[in-house]
Amino acid sequence: MVAITLALMALAPYEQYQVDNETTCISKADHAFAAADVWTADGFRFELAGARAEVHAAQPKEARLGLLSAIKDFSPETRANLTQFLAAFRKAGVAGVIVDGDSAYGVDDQDSTLADLFTWLGGQGLPVYAIIGNSESRSSFNRALLAAYRKHPNVINLNLVRRVEGDGFTLVSLPGYYDQRYIHESAGCRYKPEDAQELTRIARGAPSPVVLVTHGPPRQSGRAALDVTEDGHNVGDPDLAAAIAEAKINFGVFGHILESGGRATDLDGRKPVKPGLVAPALYVNPGPAFADRWALNSGGTSRGMAAILTLRNGKGEWQPVRAGVADPRARLVRHRSN
Repeated sequence: MVAITLALMALAPYEQYQVDNETTCISKADHAFAAADVWTADGFRFELAGARAEVHAAQPKEARLGLLSAIKDFSPETRANLTQFLAAFRKAGVAGVIVDGDSAYGVDDQDSTLADLFTWLGGQGLPVYAIIGNSESRSSFNRALLAAYRKHPNVINLNLVRRVEGDGFTLVSLPGYYDQRYIHESAGCRYKPEDAQELTRIARGAPSPVVLVTHGPPRQSGRAALDVTEDGHNVGDPDLAAAIAEAKINFGVFGHILESGGRATDLDGRKPVKPGLVAPALYVNPGPAFADRWALNSGGTSRGMAAILTLRNGKGEWQPVRAGVADPRARLVRHRSN
């Protein structure tokens, strides 16, 4: 009787993996389960074998991903932005939503904010691939992703799952941020140069174009770059830039530098890539999703931004998604995000 009870209480491998790694920042890229965990949700088949996964739609469409970054809170205003973004993603037929870090910052309770946010996102009927940034506590983040997964098993924690094979794309993750000075929580997540260097091994042999998902941008050059702060400095990670070049990763999603949001470039950052332009290499900062007004290097003002990345025939293109008119009383923020 005791053995039967214990068997009934046993968790599925991916759920147990999350429970065991509540404080983990960056999972080992070669972690493997004894047997793969397989389930279906919202018309997708999920197969997790540890730090690697496959997610395939029952009726695959074009490789298209919705991109979110810097959600920061789950206020009614930000939630209204997210509702617009998810509607645009569904209309475009995206195969999943990437949440690129800084999902809670400056809130009273990270645990409840993150749990409410990711449970809501999970309820939107699309795979959700989420990574920690420089503002979240790793325990709060991992607990929230577990809570959301238990209600909506389409929510995948990219701190723990380092590579995902989708329909026409391969996601490779690098959780956290490289510069300890800008990690805002004592239990935050910092990656090291050797973690960036490991991307070459993780990405090797990918059957589809690799999309790197990491919060901070690589070191680039010039004012058009995605790592330029409002005072004109390039502050991206040089080790990440070297790793991307070595691994020959042609596509990436980066947030963090909010004033550089709503733009895309080549790897060096010298060549902007306009929306709708097909390019062999494409690195996107979707911009801040939260509802406060944020001054942009481009001269405009964000009241909430997102993007859509499309891959076909080994090339990519992107489209921005802007929130509607926000509360005009919302404060304008203008300072370095790094």
